[in-house]
Amino acid sequence: MTELLIDRRLFVVGGLAALSACAADPPPEEAFYRLGNPSPVQVLAGGPIRGIVDVPQVRTQGVVGGRAILYRNAPEQVIAYHYHAWQEPTGVMMQRALLDALRAAQAFDTVATPEMRLDRSYELMGDLLMLEHVLAGGNVVVEMEISLRKITGNQQLLSKTYRAEEAAGSAVASAIPAFTRAVDKITAALLADLAALPKQA
Repeated sequence: MTELLIDRRLFVVGGLAALSACAADPPPEEAFYRLGNPSPVQVLAGGPIRGIVDVPQVRTQGVVGGRAILYRNAPEQVIAYHYHAWQEPTGVMMQRALLDALRAAQAFDTVATPEMRLDRSYELMGDLLMLEHVLAGGNVVVEMEISLRKITGNQQLLSKTYRAEEAAGSAVASAIPAFTRAVDKITAALLADLAALPKQA
């Protein structure tokens, strides 16, 4: 009987210790991120392309389209951080980055979204293929297909895959500004390609 009583006391003490340990180590708070302010861009060389361009939400597939920040340890594996996420879905975030760059560069007479329901002359489509923190390389990788279509005649003017990598280290805090720099590289390359296109709608 005495042994049973001792066992029960040990069980209660052990349970209280476990509860105390849980109370002392709460899970990390969730953190939400957005891209930083884009780098300044120059006005499009040769002036704007004449007409209205429509920029829909960037298309995504699979896990890249969610809000979780993704990282990669091996070429064949992509993992989502548990407590780190983008403030908004990546397709919306990348659409915003394209809109900001096109407007800052005055790349077209008007840069619009489908919700504005304007009589567009062009449509600029994006497909986000990769937005990853690569731990093994200590960098981030952003890859996006971008195409520009002229509505009249359904003419394809541009179709290209843009890829940028930036050093980031292993911490999420250092990866976010690296993502911003990589997106800046992609929008700068896009603007350079747009500058070479005809200006008339």
